[in-house]
Formats: sequence, structure tokens, C-alpha cells
Amino acid sequence: MRTASETDSKCSARQQIHRVKTIFNDVTHRYDLLNRIMSARQDVHWRRRLAKLLTDDTRVVLDIATGTGDLAIEILKHKPHSKVYGIDFVPRMLEYARVKTAGLSRNEKINFCIGDGTFLPFADDSFDAAVIAFGLRNIPDRSGALKEMVRVVRPGGKVLVLEMTFSGNLGLRPFFDWYLNRMIPFVGGLISGNPGAYRYLPDSIQDFLHPDELSDLFRQAGLNDVKAHPLTFGIAYIHEGVVTYPNPEII
Repeated sequence: MRTASETDSKCSARQQIHRVKTIFNDVTHRYDLLNRIMSARQDVHWRRRLAKLLTDDTRVVLDIATGTGDLAIEILKHKPHSKVYGIDFVPRMLEYARVKTAGLSRNEKINFCIGDGTFLPFADDSFDAAVIAFGLRNIPDRSGALKEMVRVVRPGGKVLVLEMTFSGNLGLRPFFDWYLNRMIPFVGGLISGNPGAYRYLPDSIQDFLHPDELSDLFRQAGLNDVKAHPLTFGIAYIHEGVVTYPNPEII
């Protein structure tokens, strides 16, 4: 029998998922613009850094919470011989991603579909890498999402997570606190027309795991050679890990 706390937890998770879907559905038309403005275009640099961490033998990549497809496009710039499957649980985001990639010469190498990061609709060992950018903090069951990424990646393949975090740089903290809690809600609300969406963003960043905690989750999910790469004074990190071989003697 399910306990009261388990029921409350499941209800809370469903509420968060519903809220996230509503927010991203509402801001799709301004999502890319706001990302560029509010990160001073650093988000472009961060995605590029992630794409460069993929190994030369990467051929099939899963991009979870693909949104409007920015990371999928960036991966194909660096790995033109690969194929990317982008999944997201917000249909409007995927519609925009398809429009955005329709005119690209590499559009046949991107496949977008509806998907849930905690129940990936793919067989074990289907991909050379699984990536997620700015999406893990929106998934209530982060451990479950990482384990699903590990499941669908072949042994020796990589799992990569790009996320913003509350800067550990003590000198930058006052500015970062002001920027997150004052500027982002104001500018985001003004441009998107949805102030609540850009109140959620700073809250989700500040409530997210410390980089060391996320590294621990990587290890608990069965990943080896875990690394955390700080970006732009530590306001964002790329975490990477390698999927364990079933038999360590194979390595």
C-alpha cells in the first residue's frame, strides 16, 4: 500500500510537470530570443562546449528536452555524420523545432518526437550518447532520468548534462542573486508576456543540485569517469560520465 508521503510526492511531481509544460508552451515563441538575451549569448557557447565533448565515434545521439532544437543543431555542426533524435514533452516546442530545422541541409539527420525523460521510448544500448541541456532541473525524478539515459546508451558511450546553477563564486554571488531574482523576471516577463514563467526560471536554478551532488547522482546511476566542467565563472556546468561496461575486463 502506498504511504501518504509517497502519494503527496507523486502529486507534487505531477503538479510540477504540468506547470513546466504550461510554462514552456506559453513562451515557445520567445524562448530562443530570451535565452540569448538573458545569458548574453553564453548559452550558444555552452552548447558548443558540450558538442565538442562528444567522441569522434559518436554516430547516434539522443537529445532529451530538446526544446526548439538548438543543441541538436549544434551537435550536427560538430558531428555532421551523426544522427540526432530530439525528444520533448511539450508539443509546441517540437513544432517550432521542426520549422526551425526544415531549411537546414542536415534536417534529414534530426528526428523530433514526443517523449518523457523518465520513460524513454527506446531500447537498451540504442545510442552512442545521451545529452540534456537546461532540462534536468525541470524533471522531478532526476535520478530516474539519469538511469534512463544510462540504459539507452551503449557501454563506453557518454551521458552529458548542461545546467545552470547558483554560482559558487562568492564575489559574483550578489550580482548573480540580483540578476536571477530581479532582472530575469522583469525582462523575461516583459518580452514573453508571462511573468510567472520567468519567476519559475530563477527559482529552478537556485533549487537545483550543487555540482558535487549532481556528480554523485552520475555515479549512483552507474557512470564512470565522471567530470564536471564549470562554465562562465561557474554559473553553468557540463557534467559528463561514461556508461560502464557490463564486464570490467572488457575495457
